[in-house]
Amino acid sequence: MTGAVADPLHAVGPDLLPHRGPARLLTEIVRSGGDFVEAICQVPAAHPLASGGRAPCFLGLELGAQAAAVLEALDRATATGDHAPRVGYLVRVREATFLQPDFPVDTPLFVTARLERASPPLGTFRISVGVDGIEFLQATLVTYGRT
Repeated sequence: MTGAVADPLHAVGPDLLPHRGPARLLTEIVRSGGDFVEAICQVPAAHPLASGGRAPCFLGLELGAQAAAVLEALDRATATGDHAPRVGYLVRVREATFLQPDFPVDTPLFVTARLERASPPLGTFRISVGVDGIEFLQATLVTYGRT
């Protein structure tokens, strides 16, 4: 499963992620492969953490966690045909570098998640968040997903 993906949120199903309403920040998958996903996320101005047209950079951890969840869901759908959303948990932020204090809301943000290590049900992902060549966040996340 490598290459451009036309509309995987639609192709896999609108329930790819269990998030709803303002909690669902991932809007599009740009490209994916066996160990990575590149996605577009957008934080709406009405988000509870948004203020003055900006959102705190730590919210980027959630953007990365949603991208990691999509990577897991795409892999599971390819391997088993199971397209149902699953609840997962962010269990650890191993390291995080916040390169900016905040980022703009209502702006498409480029998010990458790369699987570094898998020991089911745990996965370790390297994430980054940026826009227009400006990187806001780099982090390593550990997630727990029920199998």
